[in-house]
Amino acid sequence: MAIASSTPTTQPYPPVAFIGLGAMGFAMSTHLVRTGFPVTGYDIYGPTLDRWRATCKEIASASTSTGTTYATATSPAEAVRHASVVCLMVANHHHVHSALFDTQGGAAAVHALPRDVTVIIHATIPPTQPSSVRDRLTREFGRPDVKLIDAPVSGGVARSINGTLTIMVSSDDVDNLQDPNAKVVLENVASEGKTLFPIPGGLGAGQSAKALNQVQCGIHIPAASEIMGLAAINGLDTQKFYDALTARETAGGNPPVGWSWMFENRGPRMLSATPPLASATLIINKDVGIIRDEEVRLNVELPLLNTASDVITEVMKTHAAADDSCIVQSYLGFGSEREGLVVKQAGAGKSSAEATNQDNGGQASDRMTRDIATAHALIHLVAARETTKFAQALDLMRPEQKRQWFSIIAGAAGGSTVFSEVIPRAFEDAEGVEAGFQKYAQEKFPGALEMATGLLANAKKQGYMPVLLEAAVVNLKKLLT
Repeated sequence: MAIASSTPTTQPYPPVAFIGLGAMGFAMSTHLVRTGFPVTGYDIYGPTLDRWRATCKEIASASTSTGTTYATATSPAEAVRHASVVCLMVANHHHVHSALFDTQGGAAAVHALPRDVTVIIHATIPPTQPSSVRDRLTREFGRPDVKLIDAPVSGGVARSINGTLTIMVSSDDVDNLQDPNAKVVLENVASEGKTLFPIPGGLGAGQSAKALNQVQCGIHIPAASEIMGLAAINGLDTQKFYDALTARETAGGNPPVGWSWMFENRGPRMLSATPPLASATLIINKDVGIIRDEEVRLNVELPLLNTASDVITEVMKTHAAADDSCIVQSYLGFGSEREGLVVKQAGAGKSSAEATNQDNGGQASDRMTRDIATAHALIHLVAARETTKFAQALDLMRPEQKRQWFSIIAGAAGGSTVFSEVIPRAFEDAEGVEAGFQKYAQEKFPGALEMATGLLANAKKQGYMPVLLEAAVVNLKKLLT
């Protein structure tokens, strides 16, 4: 395991082993290298490891002050041998166990973990799994000295690169969260600690908080595609539609109704004929699968989330490894003439709706934009309600817990304008959470159900199936009656 650049004589940061260099792990680990941490990277896929090494070499060449060091390893055991902190950003809990315990021939990390090392699980895994890892460390391998932190992240690749991720941390010993080595690593990738949230409740509590965020994300990702496709089949300029839903009146202004973090993030990739691979469909499919398993375990139903899961599962059949922005093409029809309709209508000048309505100066186009944005907001409203139901099932409804998970989601990848507005109101309503949702829906969206029903009927005539909007309408009708 050769160090690929000169090692400084004094090192202000602890040595880190980073296992799992996919999109998120790659960005997080190279951010640590850029900061000045000595990082040893490992990934099971050789070309990824080669790319990581090349990127770190560029960072080291450009560095004038940090004395950047980095190394690559050929096994998890080799990666962790000299680490003070081990970060795991692998695909799922099976890979967590494999890297730590089950790699063949003595190459598993557990065989080389230094005394009193801290292991941080960044991967999104079922809430029951961190305790399973703790049990194996202690009982099976006799390593109670290893400090274990459950720390799932939210924020996407861009925030990984910038070190501004939202991270939800928990442990079986709260003192582990104050360990200087672990703390400096976590704070470095979480806005210098500003977006680092300690979650009470022991191991798995961080994953439960992440699962709440993923209810939102699991609905919002296909919803963003569904609504962009709906704009396209209704003849709107899709670039203008995207701009309208992501506009801010001022730099710090609130986004409009219909905005979600996922729509703003995925929109540019939907509008591109050659989108980069930033988040594969299989990732959100895995995260939603965890929630569906939790539905069974907790005996709670999340109908809109389940509908979203069905959409994602269908895309998985042919596009599991593609960027999840391809879901919009699934709605329009993979391989059909209108598969690329969103791209075709992006920035095309006058939309077809405006051209048809020149006599009223494009007012019909503006009205259609508002209607589809409102339809998107209705989906967000039901998503927020299901998130609250899931929080109740997870027993996360004490006042301090509600404040915490609301703050986490509102500032993370599950955020939406509607979520930020309705959740505080629902919490504060004297008649209860359901009454708060009902009053918000009645006051914020009068007549919206009738409008959405019309959009649905028109879309179906064109062979377009907005299944999330349809499920949201059914749910809201029940809420309002």
